Amino acid sequence: MRLVKIGVGSVSVKVADFSGNAERIGALIDDARAQGVHLLVTPELCISGYSLKDRVWWPDIARRSWSTLESLAGKCEGISVWLGLPIHMNSLMYNAYALIHNTKILGLITKQNLPQYSIFYEGRNWTAGSNDYGEHLGVPTGNLVFDLPFGKVSGEICEDLWSAQSPAPARARAGAEIICNGSASPFTPLKSEHRKRLVQSAAGRLNCVYAFSNMLGLDNSRLVFDGSGLISMPDEIVVDAPLLSKKSWTLNTGIVDLDQIARERAENSTWRDAGSSTNDEPPFEVTPDNADPFVPASVEEYAAQMPKSFFESASTPNDKDVHVYLDELFDALVLGLRDYFEKVGTFERFLIALSGGRDSALCLLLAVHAAKAMNEGTGEVSFAERVNAVYLPNKAYSSDATENAARKLVGELGVPFQIVSISEEAEIALNKAAELAGGIENVTPLAKQNLQARVRGAMMLNWGNNVGGLLLVTSNLSEAAVGYTTTGGDNQGGYAPIANLPKTLVTRLLNYIAERDGIESMRYVLDIPPSAELAPDQEDEADLMPYVILDDLLCLFAQKRMSLADCWRVLCYRHRDEDPEELRTYTARFGTMFAYSQWKREQLPVALKVLELDLDPKTGFRFPVTQSINDDLEELRSAVL
Repeated sequence: MRLVKIGVGSVSVKVADFSGNAERIGALIDDARAQGVHLLVTPELCISGYSLKDRVWWPDIARRSWSTLESLAGKCEGISVWLGLPIHMNSLMYNAYALIHNTKILGLITKQNLPQYSIFYEGRNWTAGSNDYGEHLGVPTGNLVFDLPFGKVSGEICEDLWSAQSPAPARARAGAEIICNGSASPFTPLKSEHRKRLVQSAAGRLNCVYAFSNMLGLDNSRLVFDGSGLISMPDEIVVDAPLLSKKSWTLNTGIVDLDQIARERAENSTWRDAGSSTNDEPPFEVTPDNADPFVPASVEEYAAQMPKSFFESASTPNDKDVHVYLDELFDALVLGLRDYFEKVGTFERFLIALSGGRDSALCLLLAVHAAKAMNEGTGEVSFAERVNAVYLPNKAYSSDATENAARKLVGELGVPFQIVSISEEAEIALNKAAELAGGIENVTPLAKQNLQARVRGAMMLNWGNNVGGLLLVTSNLSEAAVGYTTTGGDNQGGYAPIANLPKTLVTRLLNYIAERDGIESMRYVLDIPPSAELAPDQEDEADLMPYVILDDLLCLFAQKRMSLADCWRVLCYRHRDEDPEELRTYTARFGTMFAYSQWKREQLPVALKVLELDLDPKTGFRFPVTQSINDDLEELRSAVL
């Protein structure tokens, strides 16, 4: 992992108060260095103040701004810092953004898009920057990308972000992994939400980290600046700083993994094509000659800023948005299931094998809602004609608790229900397995478990033939990841509505829908620990690992493409109550099961896709069936925190 700690600093400045502004900026830099920040982003024209108006024409403004920049550069040992200032170059005045690295002023970019609307009249005083290379007092200026020890960086200034002619795309295509924006964007209510959408959109479009810093307070007499600070990855906001602080400066930090940016650019064909087909004038690259070796940010701190759930993080910053997220997710699953049923046009009803567990309960809920949504939502009255459920117990292992949970749930939902024993069929299958193996003692425990699932699978498929039923496969994403399914058994059927949901999200969604819709019987399902009930006292998490850990590994390894060693390091800080060596064992188990279960994933039925992470081998995840992960496991065995 290439972990880079970025700081977005906001400063309350006063027009032409160079000593006072420098004192506050200097304190901000000192704090950033103390916190181990690699790259600090500060507001537009923070050295001089934004609202200079015609005061900018006095020669001392540019001169004192440059002198202050040089003075502040001396405080930047071991850190890279963006600072905004006016420069007087070739008899013209430019709004500039200087990058300092390790006390040296590396270069200057200039503002290209000057707003001339509403309260803005920047064209009166400023000249629009260009992409032409030049020098100002011996420092490179123009369309620049800086090759720093931790990665490539460039920037733009305030309105450049808002403009269709933003210079950032060309700089990103030239390799800039971090785009920094210093702004003096006046406050209006909820404008910060608009900025946030712009920043996240830019990060997504450019496959980059986008760091934004806004001015704070009143720099002259009228305009109020809210001090917002944002750091966005392509898929999520990492830092969203509080607004309207009463302090004279603020610092908010976040850690980003630039290896993730590099990987996503390499994998994204649209990004590759855009880079190869552009006619952009290539930016000039500036490399410092005084760079110290890069020391990555702390894995512990990186893990601490991660969301509690990887599968709700991108869109759920607060409780209200959690509800919106879960409502939308459930509605999308219902819509997809209904449309598949109606548009295929050959089915009469949904068939669900209820186990009394969570996955089949969620599939039943989806089927009921999909049946009610038939014919553009007019199926409410006749929905029970479209859904059938059955409980298929084996008296050797099925419990009274799961039967009771299944019975109560279908009773409350009003779904036709049967109980059909598989005990006799399972016994016959076991005897035939013994006959083939040369004796009952040669039938493995795994075979004894799987033959029960295969009996159930065959019975459900035959039932579907008889009644024109769409058999719903109840396997989830966590099970698919580690192959915790039976080929020819519970992974066989017509459609898999929850195959793209990890187990923790299945549980979260069930809890939410039960509370939202007042489904009292769901508590009987949720009170039972997840179990396949194919062996005495069997529990999924005892066979595998806690699902919260498994699902973390699923995201870190399959979505973020981390090495197993890095997955383990992150787990150690996310799950401090777990023994690190136990977590190492879980990580090795996950990696082995994930790699060697691709042959099973190749045979999974058609499934809905609703999350970014997709293990479907036909569309989203092309993974070798035959491979070795021995080197990965060896690296994991020797990894240290």
